[in-house]
Amino acid sequence: MDSVHFATRARLAVLGAFVALVAACGDSNNDNAAARGDLIANSDLAVVPKSAIDAATAASGLQALSGKALCDVAIKSLTYVTATPLGGVTDASGAVLVPGGAGCPGPYPIVAYARGTEVVKSRAMADPADGETALLMGMLAAQGYIVVATDYLGYAKSSFPYHPYLHAETQATSVIDSVVAAKKALANSGVATTAKLFVTGYSQGGHAAMATHRAIERDAPAGLSVTAAGPMSGPYDLSGTFVSGVGLLPVGTAGSTVFTPMLVTGYQKVYGNVYSTATEYFKAPYATGIESLLPGSLSFEQLFTQGKLPLLLGDLLTPKAVSDVTTTSSSLRRALDANTLLGWTPRAPVLLCAGARDPVVAFQNTVTSAADITARGGRVSVVDVEQVPAFAPALPPPGATAAQLATYHGTVVPPLCLKAVRDSLFAPLK
Repeated sequence: MDSVHFATRARLAVLGAFVALVAACGDSNNDNAAARGDLIANSDLAVVPKSAIDAATAASGLQALSGKALCDVAIKSLTYVTATPLGGVTDASGAVLVPGGAGCPGPYPIVAYARGTEVVKSRAMADPADGETALLMGMLAAQGYIVVATDYLGYAKSSFPYHPYLHAETQATSVIDSVVAAKKALANSGVATTAKLFVTGYSQGGHAAMATHRAIERDAPAGLSVTAAGPMSGPYDLSGTFVSGVGLLPVGTAGSTVFTPMLVTGYQKVYGNVYSTATEYFKAPYATGIESLLPGSLSFEQLFTQGKLPLLLGDLLTPKAVSDVTTTSSSLRRALDANTLLGWTPRAPVLLCAGARDPVVAFQNTVTSAADITARGGRVSVVDVEQVPAFAPALPPPGATAAQLATYHGTVVPPLCLKAVRDSLFAPLK
C-alpha cells in the first residue's frame, strides 16, 4: 500500500529545474461555503513545457512507457469542501494537471486519480517536483487528459485533524468532491471538458478508486458518471488482506508495521470502538504516541531509524490485536469488513492491474475482486504485469530475492500498470 518510494519521485526531480512558475493567483471563495464540492480556492502554480517533460521522462527511462509529450501541462492547486467520516464538512486539497497547446486540443476527458499511501503529512500533489505528480504528467496530462488528484483528508492544506486511512466512503468523497470542485475551477478558467470521467489510483489509491467508482454509480453525485475505472494494486479484499498478514507473523507483509497502525488508529478515530487504549493493540514502547504518529513529519525510513516503529509486525501487535483481526465479531474486524470492496456490481468497465510477485499488497486481492465482479455480471479484465512481454525488461529477474523485490510495489509496478490502464482501457474510450 506504499507508494512513497515511487522511483519517479527521485528520478524525475529534475523536472523542477524545467518548471516555469507563474503568478500564484486564481479564483477563490472566502464565504465559508459548506457544501461538498464547493471550490474554496485554486491557484495556477506552474506551466511545464512539453520539452521539459520529454527531457525528464527521457532521463528517467519513463518515456519508453509514456511516449513523448504531446503538449504542455499547467499545474493548478485546489482547495475544496468535502465530507468528514461522520458526515460533516471540512476542507481538502489537491492538484489539477491541465494539458494545453496545439498538440492537445480540447475539450479534455478527466482522470480522477487517487494516490498511494503517504506517511508525511505535508506532502501535496500540487508540486511540480513530486515524482507521482511527474508520473501523472508524463503518462496522462501530457497525452491530453486532465488529471485531478486529491491529497485526501488530513494532508497538505487540509485542516482535518487526522487521515481516515483505507476508510472507503471518506476516500471516495474526497476524490468525488475534488472532481466536482476541479470542474468549477476549470470552467472559471475557460477550460473545456468532455463528459468522460475515468477513475484510477495505485495501492491505497487502488482501494480509493474502486470505492469512488462504487459511490458514483450508487449516488450519481453532481451528475457524475464513470466511463471506466482502472484500480491498480489495491487491497480490495481488506479483511482477507489483514487476515493473511497476521498469518505471516512474526514478520507480516512488507510495510505492514506502518500500514497496520495507520489503519487501526484511523479506524479508532472514525468508529470510536476499536480499542479502549492503544496499549491493548500495540506493544511498548511503540504504543506511546502511536495515535498521532501517522501521518506526521517522519519519512517511511525515519519511522524505523528513529525507533518509532519496528520492522517485524510481531514486535508491534499484541495478542489481542492479532485475535481481533481474525474474530469476525470484533469491532476491528467489523470495520475491516465494512471497508472491504467486494459484493457490488460495477456498470462501467473495469481493468484491474497489479503484479503477481507483489510483497506489499498481495495479487490475490486482484484475483478475488475480479472473480467477484465476474460472478455478478460486471465487465472486468485483469492485467498481471508479469504476463506482458513488453514489460519484462523492467521486472526483477525470475527467482528474485526479497531484497530484489523491495522496490517492486512502490517503484516497478506503478508506471507499468498506469500504461496498461491508459492504453487498454482509457484510450479506446477517450
